[in-house]
Amino acid sequence: MNPVAPGFLALTLVSLGPGLLWVWFFYRKDRAEPEPKALVTKAFLFGVASVFPAAILEAPFRRVITTGRRDLLALLVVSVLVVGVVEEISKFVAVKVAAYDNAEFDEVMDGIVYAVAAGLGFAATENLFYATTYGLAVGVFRAFITDLAHASFSGIVGYYLGRAKFDARHATGLVARGIGTAIILHGAYDFLIIGSIVPPAFGIFMVLATYAYLSRRIDQARKLSPFRRRPRAAREGPGVGRSVMGSHGGSASPVRAAGMTPSGEFECPQSPVPASAQSEEAVTEADPSGPG
Repeated sequence: MNPVAPGFLALTLVSLGPGLLWVWFFYRKDRAEPEPKALVTKAFLFGVASVFPAAILEAPFRRVITTGRRDLLALLVVSVLVVGVVEEISKFVAVKVAAYDNAEFDEVMDGIVYAVAAGLGFAATENLFYATTYGLAVGVFRAFITDLAHASFSGIVGYYLGRAKFDARHATGLVARGIGTAIILHGAYDFLIIGSIVPPAFGIFMVLATYAYLSRRIDQARKLSPFRRRPRAAREGPGVGRSVMGSHGGSASPVRAAGMTPSGEFECPQSPVPASAQSEEAVTEADPSGPG
C-alpha cells in the first residue's frame, strides 16, 4: 500500500470533517425555518471553489507573509488590503452566486447560514493546503480556531447581506459595512498572529470575541424573522410563504409569505417584534464602540 495515501486521508478528514461539523453547528441556529440542506451544501462547495482565485491573487504577496515580523508595515498592508480584502470578497461572491437569488433566501438569518457555509468551505480547503504542507498538528489547530474565525467573519457579512436583500434603499451601504467589518477583523487577526505581536492564546480570544459579536447579530436576525412566532405546520400551510405543492416542485402558484409585499419584496416585520427588541437593534446599530 502506498504509505502516502493514509496520511493524506487523515489530513483530509482533519481539514474537512471539522468544517462540516461547524456548518452543522451554525445550521442548527436557524430554528424558525431551517434552510434546504442541498442549498447549504451548494454554498459550502462554492466556498471551496473560491479558495483558488483567492490563492492566485494572493500569490505575489506570499513573501511578505512568510517573512512575518521582519517588515511589520508591509505585513499590515498585505494582511488587511490583500488577504483580508481578497478572501472576504471571494467568500462574499461565493454566497452571492450560490444562494442570494434563490427563493429560499427569504429572511435575514438565511444570509448568515449561507455565508457561514461558504466561509467554512473556504476555510476547510485552505486548511487542507496548510495541513499538507506543515503537518497534521497545524491542520488540527486550524480546523477548530481558523474555521471558527472564517465562519465568524463570513457570518458578519451574511448578516448585512441578509438585511441588504430586504432593504433595497440601503443595500449598498449595508453590504459595504458587512464586508468592511470582516476585512478589518480578518486583517487585524492575521497581522497580530503572523507578526507574533500577540501570543497565540490572544488570537484564540480574538476569535471568540468575533464569534460573540456574530452571536449578537444572530439574535437580531432571529428577532427580524417573519417565521419566528408561528409553528412550522402553519408556516408551510396554504397562504404562508411556500407554494401549495411545496418549496421546490409542483405547478401551483406560489403564495405570498407574511412580511412580503404583493410585488414579492420583503418587508421586515414590525408588529411581531417586541418594542424592546426593536430598540435593542437601533441602539446596537448606533453604538460607535462596536466593530464595523
